[in-house]
Amino acid sequence: MASYKTEAIIINRLNLGESDRILTLFTPTKGKIRAIAKGSRRTKSKFSGHTELFTLCNFIITTGKSLDIVTDSDLISNFLALNPDMESVKTAYFMAEVISKLLPDEQPNEEVYNLSLWCLKNLGTSETNLIRLIFVAKMLKIFGIYPELSKCIKCEGKPDEEVVYFSKSAGGIVDKGCSLHFEDAIRTDKDVVKLWRYLADGDYRDLLKVRPDPQLSQTTSGLALEYLKCMTMIDYRSIRVLS
Repeated sequence: MASYKTEAIIINRLNLGESDRILTLFTPTKGKIRAIAKGSRRTKSKFSGHTELFTLCNFIITTGKSLDIVTDSDLISNFLALNPDMESVKTAYFMAEVISKLLPDEQPNEEVYNLSLWCLKNLGTSETNLIRLIFVAKMLKIFGIYPELSKCIKCEGKPDEEVVYFSKSAGGIVDKGCSLHFEDAIRTDKDVVKLWRYLADGDYRDLLKVRPDPQLSQTTSGLALEYLKCMTMIDYRSIRVLS
């Protein structure tokens, strides 16, 4: 049987039998794969600490008939051990659910992998709503479902007022007059739109320099989450527990 090496983030796990686990691994070159870590639930397992959720490891994996088998692992980082606060945990579960539901198995997406890795590394080092918003904003870009945030989606004019309207069904912002055409148009302000747009387009090296008002990042994050649900037509369970 052939073996291969890969770096991977553990985004899900299921108990199997009395001592094994099935791991869902998000890798940079193979995408999302599943592999059995035999005996990993035993106290003296060689995989002790290497099968925790949201850990980054180097794995050696043997190709199996139905599922691949983890034969060795080397822990690189346990992100939630470094940042164990509840909001970081909830955000990590949210990211894992989005990856699980939007990415097909065994379809590599290096952009999503690098984004996920960056967000996990920075959980706890910045305001959590900001990290969550960066993840959502850039995921929408990657998947080609980013909203129109520069001009009115209906008349294509640029709103002059500080207050604008956002319609998730229309796919972007609308000015006051055009908002009458969309039942779900909600009032917001330009700072929300500016923050969303900056984080979607910004370079990773600059994103953590942003220090928005916590209320602004929370409002923008909530709007982006609702838009994500609308555009993907998925009810993410993890969103229900986010602050």
